[in-house]
Amino acid sequence: MPFNKTQNMLCIVSPEKRPGFNLAAEEYFFKNHNEDIFLLYINTPSVIVGKHQNALAEINPQYVRDNNIAVVRRLSGGGAVYHDEGNLNFSFHQTVDDPAKVSFKIFNEPIVKVLRKLGVPAEISKRNDIFVNGLKISGHAEHVFRKRVLSHGTLLFNANKEQLSKAIKNTSGTFNGKAIQSVRSKIGNIIDFMEVPITIEALIEEIVSHMLLEVNNAKMYTLSADDIRKIEQLETEKYATWEWNFGYSPKYRFTKQVNETGISVNVEKGVITEMEITGPFFNDDEKNTVVETLQNTFHHYEQIKTLLEGSALTENKQKYLLEGMF
Repeated sequence: MPFNKTQNMLCIVSPEKRPGFNLAAEEYFFKNHNEDIFLLYINTPSVIVGKHQNALAEINPQYVRDNNIAVVRRLSGGGAVYHDEGNLNFSFHQTVDDPAKVSFKIFNEPIVKVLRKLGVPAEISKRNDIFVNGLKISGHAEHVFRKRVLSHGTLLFNANKEQLSKAIKNTSGTFNGKAIQSVRSKIGNIIDFMEVPITIEALIEEIVSHMLLEVNNAKMYTLSADDIRKIEQLETEKYATWEWNFGYSPKYRFTKQVNETGISVNVEKGVITEMEITGPFFNDDEKNTVVETLQNTFHHYEQIKTLLEGSALTENKQKYLLEGMF
């Protein structure tokens, strides 16, 4: 369905920058509204992983913890992306007769038109990502629910590329499983391709103005108090939880070698079902105690850290184990 034939479209600019809130807002509008929706939002520093990914396998866990970068799972599939306040996110929701016949390319076309108007020679790839001069400036993902289709993407405007590259680089051990892995591309920031640079707020205004002008019956919509209450409830119950963001990962086996110590764990639904420690650093009694303590618990950094702190292991051995498990 072309956008200019849509019966009604609500254009929304999120008032919040919490990644959990904005991903909850996407699900809330997608599953609870019949109108077509166009949503724009900016998140504070975060890694957003695809629904079918292993979150731990997509990040640098220590860097993410040290820099207070949130890790949140989204509703759609695809790979992990980095968000910060130099990244603008767009989300289209539409009700269609047959989702199988939808060309998701149409959802990126309004964005490309605006970028070209601003002098940025943007092109849509076969995977429906957006590139400029061979550099990726926008990733794309999609989701279908009954007769509703969701298409959303990122717009790297002036994102912190150094932090991006460090946050989504797996520097941990080896993960084996059936989780979807991200495909990395060389990236660029939109602002670097502008002859006359503008602010990200001005880009939002340009995109919103284009949608209001080009789409029949498009109108601005401000979140009501009831909308915010329901979105925050979904955020609390789902998008702010470790169980969704990490525990939902497909089952996997994680192995890591720290000097002469080898650690391997099998994890299913976030729970360590099997664990093995090899090497001379821990004696047999310590190995048995650790396995008994950690098996059947979540593969969760803070929880494991707390359990180890309550054990008889020396502080040095606790740190060794934590390093080996993440």
